[in-house]
Amino acid sequence: MTQLNSDFETASFRAIVDAIPDMIIRIGRDHVFRSFEGKVNELYRPEVDYLGKRIEDVLPENTATRFVNTLESVFATGEVQSIEYSLTFEQTICYYEARLVKSTVDEAIALVRNVTHQKETEEQLHEYQFHLEHQMAMRSADLSAAENRYRNIFHHSGAPSIIVEHDFTISMANPKFEELTGFSCKEIENRMKWTDFIDPEDRQMVIRYHFSRRSGEGAAPSEYECRIIDRNQSVKIIFIKVGLLGETGRSIASIIDITSLKNTEHDLRDRETLYSAILEGYEGFVYFIDRKYRIRFMNENLIRNTGIDATGTLCHESLHGRSSPCLWCVAEQVFEGNRVRFEMKNPKDKKWYYSINVPVRLSDQSVFCQAMITDIDERKRLEEALRDSEAHLRDENIRLRTTIEERQRFGDIVGKSRAMQEVYELMLMAAASDTNVILYGESGTGKELVARAIHGMSARQNRNFVPVNSGAIPENLLESEFFGHKKGAFTGADADKKGLLDEADEGSLFLDEIGEIKPDLQVKLLRAIEGGGFTPVGGSQVKKPDFRIIAATSQNLSELVKAGRMRSDFFYRVHVIPIHLPPLRKRKEDIPLLAEHFFKAYDSNIRPVLTSKIMDTLMNHSWPGNVRELQNVLYRFVTLKRLDLAGEAPMPAVELLAETSDPATSLPDTVASFEKRQIAAALAEHRWNRTRTAKTLGIGLRTLQRKMKFHQIQ
Repeated sequence: MTQLNSDFETASFRAIVDAIPDMIIRIGRDHVFRSFEGKVNELYRPEVDYLGKRIEDVLPENTATRFVNTLESVFATGEVQSIEYSLTFEQTICYYEARLVKSTVDEAIALVRNVTHQKETEEQLHEYQFHLEHQMAMRSADLSAAENRYRNIFHHSGAPSIIVEHDFTISMANPKFEELTGFSCKEIENRMKWTDFIDPEDRQMVIRYHFSRRSGEGAAPSEYECRIIDRNQSVKIIFIKVGLLGETGRSIASIIDITSLKNTEHDLRDRETLYSAILEGYEGFVYFIDRKYRIRFMNENLIRNTGIDATGTLCHESLHGRSSPCLWCVAEQVFEGNRVRFEMKNPKDKKWYYSINVPVRLSDQSVFCQAMITDIDERKRLEEALRDSEAHLRDENIRLRTTIEERQRFGDIVGKSRAMQEVYELMLMAAASDTNVILYGESGTGKELVARAIHGMSARQNRNFVPVNSGAIPENLLESEFFGHKKGAFTGADADKKGLLDEADEGSLFLDEIGEIKPDLQVKLLRAIEGGGFTPVGGSQVKKPDFRIIAATSQNLSELVKAGRMRSDFFYRVHVIPIHLPPLRKRKEDIPLLAEHFFKAYDSNIRPVLTSKIMDTLMNHSWPGNVRELQNVLYRFVTLKRLDLAGEAPMPAVELLAETSDPATSLPDTVASFEKRQIAAALAEHRWNRTRTAKTLGIGLRTLQRKMKFHQIQ
């Protein structure tokens, strides 16, 4: 049975080999021919001349080299390789095609076919094609002459024109089409298709018309509009007229650029839509009248207000219930080309209205009066109320500013220097608003005094002012102090306790040294400031007090934010109105006023005299402790009878008072004497230049001149 199968397979293989038109050659990896099957009669030499021999030994050198390279590539890549070559038999050239495939590790199979007949047929076709092209060229020459005459007419056409082939290729284009598209004829003709110019949204329509026109199926209009795109990617709207050129499948198209016309139509349509929307959306009343006072248009708002559409009727009858034009009518002025605006109180409903009347000229030169009426009755009432209060506010503002400029103190704050005047200005602004305030200043500059003054002038003046020294509260009690606690919340919490935020409800919370508050507490404070409320320690009920923060610090809060010791969101919440309080060393001209202010607290029988020497000593000190240090120095001077300045040896009162022969000299006289010496010294320093002197002393030029006259300084 096995033998029978083997014979059958052999017979089948032989039948396949005999049926194919190829020669089958087995070649070893060593380039040796091992067997031949199929069309062996196509061999260059007899079969026995090849068997057992290498390719290089039996084939011509050039052919052998190419065959060997192809064979090596088959073994290297494992892929099928092809090669074409020719051999000469008795002065006859035969052409072959071979496909090599790897069959085993050391053997490949070559399928070789004689393609000589195919090559000869191709050459005959080439020769036939050459003769055909020659005949076509001659025929084209005849046609070219006629086409040149037609092209001349086409070229000078006044409208952009093109000839389109069946496949959409533009075979001819005239200069006007060049102008329309921005492409030259050399770029267009036989290189570009008509569809290359069509806007993508219109392309399918144009393609459908194109084929329908040539097939006769369906309706293809000879005239239509579409959009094209020029070289600069600009969209143009065109009107095109198309006709076929006989049975050639070619068509000629003449084009008119209607972009400007279409844009004008669109603009007019858009303006009409927009104007209609404005008229209908306008909350007031709009109507048009002609020269005979007949209403030509009313907006919906006016129709709803009057209850009727009075178009076509006389305006004074329909809108105002009058038999003749209204006394306040300005239509005649408008018809003369004027724009008229006015306010009036309508005698019919006793309400105030604002009327804008403008001329509207149509294309036929007819003129209409457009009236736009707005109800301003509520605004007029508010204006009257504001006018009544404005005078009061203006007088109050002038009084406050004049008071600040003329007085030497503001509440408990003493000083008339320019720096303090700027502080007073900011204090007024802060008091007039309800936003948070941050006071910057060294220790002893009076930050709490300023905070109390702002609270005292604000709308919260009748509520609590709650001062808090943020750095003095133990860290473990901070949350309890600020938010309060419930009974039993922690050891020692024997009763409910209100927090600082509760106490400041509807008032002001003064946070001194705000930079000492830890970031975790800042988060909870921020939530309370922003209206989120807080929960007392040990409690569950959320409280939302209304309070204003006036903060103070001697530190640079921006640097604390950079260092991570203060949250930026907390900083921006409290840093709304910043006020910088100057140190005493930068406003020494206020020292005499401050000294006088502090001395008034003591009995005139025990307070010593402030001599010029004492004042010189006070003026020359650097005052690192600022106003608080000055107050303490004067207190020790009154009680201990010595001037004890930080960093300097104490000076006995006997030494300080020795220069005066009149112990009963009053403080104003002492201050006046000191002021005279200061002015004289400053004038001498600046060589009697009064402008520079006034600037150095921090006073105005007129003030300097007045004081020079008072002190008889010549």
